Amino acid sequence: MKITPCLLDISNNTRAGDGRLSEHIRGQNKEHLWDDRPPCAVDTIVIHSISAGNVEPRRPFSRTLILGIFCTYGVSSHYLVERTGHVLQLVPEDKKAWHAGGSIMPPPDKRTMANAFSIGIELVATPQSGFTEEQYSACARLCRDIERRHGRVFNYVGHEDIAGETAVRLGLRKDVKVDPGPLFDWNLFRTLVHKPAA
Repeated sequence: MKITPCLLDISNNTRAGDGRLSEHIRGQNKEHLWDDRPPCAVDTIVIHSISAGNVEPRRPFSRTLILGIFCTYGVSSHYLVERTGHVLQLVPEDKKAWHAGGSIMPPPDKRTMANAFSIGIELVATPQSGFTEEQYSACARLCRDIERRHGRVFNYVGHEDIAGETAVRLGLRKDVKVDPGPLFDWNLFRTLVHKPAA
């Protein structure tokens, strides 16, 4: 499948917010928005949603503004799936992206700090917009491709499943995450991911 590289590092001069990605990252005295991944099996995919609605309500799906948000808040994800189904790779899969923060997997797993063993996928959406058919299709193809390359079946969770009230109660984080939210159709997504190859 087609994946467009757009790495969150100082070599990327793509527009982000009110400047360039490289300028924003260099301004934080960083070379990139990821860490080396500790030796462990990567077996989980975390689904997120993101928009620029709080920055510019008239342009909630703006790629430029969303890239600026990553830089402003010093967060990252491995992939960004736009409304059209276009997929951008933001962080190499062998690196640890900063997408889940303080987190705990649902029982019976209960592992904490999911960034270490997961791949993060951000879908461009607002809490009211829902997700497009193109996004479901592209995200499912991406997940099948990840499973093929890693040679394993992955666990799939939403950000809300690992960074919600339980994580706050355990002192792993201060805020509750609610994405991808109730409009994300998990049944459709799982059906598409496990659809037999044509």
